[in-house]
Amino acid sequence: MTSIPDTTGMKRLFASLRSLPIRNRLVAGSIAIVFLAIAIMGVFVYVRTRQTNDNLLQRLETSTREEAENILNSTADRQAETLSNYFGSLRTGALSLRDYSQNLLADQPSFGIGIYWDAEGSLARNDKGSWDNSNSEIGSVFIPAASDLSTEMISELNSLRHMDLIVPSILETNPDIIAIYFGGATGLTLYYPNIDLAAIVPADFDVTGRPWYVKANPDSNPDRDAVWSDPYLDAALNGIVITNSAPVYDASGRLLGVVAQDIQLTKISENIANIRVGETGYAFLIDRDRRLIAMPDSGYADLGIDPETIPLGSELTDDALGSEGTEVGAILRDMVSGNAGFSQINVNGTERFIAYRPVEGVNFSLAILVPSQEMLADALTAEQQLDRENSIALAISVFVVLGIFALTSIITVNFANNLLAPLASLTRAAEEMAKGSLDARAEVTEQNEFGRLAATLNSMASELKGAINTLESRVAERTKEAQQRSLELENANEQIRRRAAQFEALAQVARSITSIRDLQQLLPQVTTMISENYGFYHVGVFLLDEANEYAVLAAANSEGGQRMLERGHRLRVGEEGIVGNVAATGEPRIALDVGKDAVFFNNPDLPETHSEMALPLKSGDRIIGALDVQSRETGAFTNEDAQTLSLLADQVSLAIENARLFDNSNRTLAELQMVMRQSTREAWKRLPKQQRLLGYRYNAMGASPLKEPVNLAEMGKGRVKARDAESGSVVVPIELRGEVIGNLVVQSPGAGGKWNEDQLDLIRAVAERVAFSAENARLFEETTLRAERERLVSEITGKIRSHTDPQAMIETALNELRDALGASRVEIVPRKSDGKGSEV
Repeated sequence: MTSIPDTTGMKRLFASLRSLPIRNRLVAGSIAIVFLAIAIMGVFVYVRTRQTNDNLLQRLETSTREEAENILNSTADRQAETLSNYFGSLRTGALSLRDYSQNLLADQPSFGIGIYWDAEGSLARNDKGSWDNSNSEIGSVFIPAASDLSTEMISELNSLRHMDLIVPSILETNPDIIAIYFGGATGLTLYYPNIDLAAIVPADFDVTGRPWYVKANPDSNPDRDAVWSDPYLDAALNGIVITNSAPVYDASGRLLGVVAQDIQLTKISENIANIRVGETGYAFLIDRDRRLIAMPDSGYADLGIDPETIPLGSELTDDALGSEGTEVGAILRDMVSGNAGFSQINVNGTERFIAYRPVEGVNFSLAILVPSQEMLADALTAEQQLDRENSIALAISVFVVLGIFALTSIITVNFANNLLAPLASLTRAAEEMAKGSLDARAEVTEQNEFGRLAATLNSMASELKGAINTLESRVAERTKEAQQRSLELENANEQIRRRAAQFEALAQVARSITSIRDLQQLLPQVTTMISENYGFYHVGVFLLDEANEYAVLAAANSEGGQRMLERGHRLRVGEEGIVGNVAATGEPRIALDVGKDAVFFNNPDLPETHSEMALPLKSGDRIIGALDVQSRETGAFTNEDAQTLSLLADQVSLAIENARLFDNSNRTLAELQMVMRQSTREAWKRLPKQQRLLGYRYNAMGASPLKEPVNLAEMGKGRVKARDAESGSVVVPIELRGEVIGNLVVQSPGAGGKWNEDQLDLIRAVAERVAFSAENARLFEETTLRAERERLVSEITGKIRSHTDPQAMIETALNELRDALGASRVEIVPRKSDGKGSEV
């Protein structure tokens, strides 16, 4: 929100200056002009000097920035190229191993005969059941327990063991390579160095399902090139490890296996941690999934992340970077996309340069961060030097301006004294004229501005005397025009107030009628409220009959309207009166002079009518009636009234339709309740007869069925049917949906017992619960019987359908019916035809 400056003090300053004598003001103004000119010149010189300095600094900063960018980019390119060459040499080594093993397997007749090493004599099953070799051998061999030593496998292993001749030297000369192994398509594994692989892995270990194997097979590697796995943390404490694998094929293109080598990235992490640019610059390395491959301690501290929470091999997420690492997160997303770039970002409130490059051959990306101040140190030094020089120049300029200001003040005071001498004469003449003496004249003989001012003042006095004489007539004309405009404005305001009152009345009527659901109460209420709020002496509501032939008066507020209601007043649609016309066309109609309107029907019950308006009542596109409004005034309705009352008619139509729907819903609900009561009454009339049940008696001995009916007449009738003072008994009806399905008779242990209201309420509550429980039990029994019947029908139908012979189907049906019904005899009697197409 922009603050508004306080101008009160400025206004007081100008007011005090205006109260000063002209001499003082002239002196002050002259000094101010001189000071302003000097200030503008000083500001101009200062601004131009600053612009020149800023341009020099900008050029210096741009040059320094470009140099820093070139240094940082060249460093990033050189380090990324070093990493690319390193991984490229590893890839070349993997391809050499592939070619070597491929040549061994291609010449199995020479290498597979077992002269160097014989698999058949060197392998044996261990405790797990898998095949294992001696731990003293150079390489470790594993074959799953489910595999047998076939001739083909023995030949393949004998050939592959010639890798003993080169693999140890590779591991010795390349300390970063911690393991070299071959996984065969038959499930065998040859691993260097010998780590007793068969004792480590389970007996059913499947080498073909390992990620490095799957990634090198033809489905994932159609180019048959060496591929890299995702970095992972080695369980043997070798740090971050990455696997490079290459497929091995025979001459026909069949996959024989995959040769792979595990490379630890510890040395790479140390080399990257040792990269230094400037005093505090550092580098870090991530893979395509934003996993940290290398990050120095200074990088952890700079980015505000904990090495224990995000160790090497973990994903560097945006949440780990926090709100301060938003710009770093954007750079990381660009890095994992394989892009190269240079940018300036803010890390923990410090501007930094960052250059990043992808590492060719693997999905790694290298970034180098350096504080911008370290790279732009020369530009900062030059800027500080220029600021010191500008401060010295500014101090000298201030002293020069003060000297010029003092000299100008002395000259201005002398000039003002000589200039303002003639002004005193003009002031005296003006004071006389201000007192009402228009005959006063200024006496100035100088032929300059003061002389012309004196002549003008004298002429103005003469003209002013003449102007006063015509002023009163002009004032009278202006007053008459203002009164006419005021009258027009009052008429417009009156029209606006009338419209506002109409809309307020419309809202009141709409709120009242929408809350009434009874049509017989709604329609009279509508006519009364419209008449009271709009001042019409007669308001009537007509509804169309079922045949849409007549508009029947349903409600009216006037005495004449009540007489019309008593005799069933109606108008033929399209033929009689304004209402009949509106009911036919569906358009509002106004009769401003009803005595001359052709469609007006002269009604003796409403002889005072001089204006009438009828509006259609619609439900959707269907006309359901008309709203008739009549006034004693001629021309009482306008088109604006028709628009307002049309809105009211729509509200009345909606209220009528809602009342009708509400009435239909109530009738439907009453019919449903009657059907439910009848169904309940009939069901409970059948139940005692079907189950031969009179009721139950409960006493200290327990519950038992009644053997004879209870004479309730002796105990009285009613909601609490009776309270026998002598026997202490009370009878409460058991009601369900308004139907009495039984009685609850309660007797006190001793004679003369009295029942209080709490006890009676408890008995009534128990009777109510008994009604619901009994009804639930009855419904459950009916449902169970119906389910049993459906089950029997389904079983009989299934047994009948299991036969295809009609005779067998009939016999099955007869037997099942006899068993289900307990009948002694069941027959099927065919219907015979009389030969004339009819059955007998």
